[in-house]
Amino acid sequence: MDFVKNHRDKLAYFFIAFAVYLLLRAFAIMHVAPVTNVLLYVSVAISLLASNVPKVIDIPLHSVYAVRRVEVFTFGLAVVCFIVLCVRYLHLPI
Repeated sequence: MDFVKNHRDKLAYFFIAFAVYLLLRAFAIMHVAPVTNVLLYVSVAISLLASNVPKVIDIPLHSVYAVRRVEVFTFGLAVVCFIVLCVRYLHLPI
């Protein structure tokens, strides 16, 4: 079981590193890319951080509900941004 836990932690650390990369990319393209792209990168990064940081760091029990709400909200925001980008790039009339 320790073998599985070790790989689970490594996967969580990978997603945390990917989230940091997305945040850095969002801040790097902030002035040249559309706001929707930047918002998509930031919301995906925050959602990844909110879902993976509690797996590797013990957080207080009273904070779990707030972290879960942040995760769900930013995931929903990422889905909305993705749909807006699809509509924009596919030139769908809405």
